[in-house]
Amino acid sequence: MADPAAGSQAHAYTAPQTPTSATTRGQFLTLSSVGLGAMIGAVIGVPATAYLLAPVTQETTFQPVYLGVVSTFTGEKAFDPTAATYIEDPKSPATSAGLAWVHYTGKNGTDWLDSQNAMFVVFSNRCMHLGCPVAAGPTGFACPCHGGVYDQQGIRIGGPPIRPLDRFQWEIKKGAQGDELWITQRWSVYFLNGKLTYYPVKMPGQPVHVPGGEWVNSWVPDVLYPNVTYTHGPVPKAF
Repeated sequence: MADPAAGSQAHAYTAPQTPTSATTRGQFLTLSSVGLGAMIGAVIGVPATAYLLAPVTQETTFQPVYLGVVSTFTGEKAFDPTAATYIEDPKSPATSAGLAWVHYTGKNGTDWLDSQNAMFVVFSNRCMHLGCPVAAGPTGFACPCHGGVYDQQGIRIGGPPIRPLDRFQWEIKKGAQGDELWITQRWSVYFLNGKLTYYPVKMPGQPVHVPGGEWVNSWVPDVLYPNVTYTHGPVPKAF
């Protein structure tokens, strides 16, 4: 038997509906796509919103951390920083382990901000590209993940990192076995016209300084890239 004509076949599958309640297959698929897109947007948007609000609503205080007795770090002759492991959050030791690179300058100043006389410079080992650990060498620091290279001041000289290595504020305390080196705060840094400037900590890959004048940089980076975690006092000024 011959197939029915295309027109009669289409008519046979079309249910009678009033114009006000008709929903075609195309409309149904469109509405479904819109609904699915809204759900995906909500799933993505909630964590993003939480991330933006987290620095405002739930900051973490950096707890002072003991790195070792001072004599452990003063044997450095050329540029050969000493690796010092630490636990940032004693309540979560398995997930808050860190490593600092302690560079002994050969001087004896105990004011960590005194760039001319400070005994130590304590660098973070976290690359400012994606956060991989950097290794120290005779000429500076290098990241094995994506080729980031830093000089002996932690300034990026090659590869994808967008800013220098973070630094730790430190102090020397009296202990039972002698003078002890402690880190007491973490700061992000930037070198501009040869001057070191400190900023509240930001995530790797996020700039602390954007093109523009001092007024722009007083608020734009913090709006676009909120400070990460640490509550802090006044931002230090190097001298």
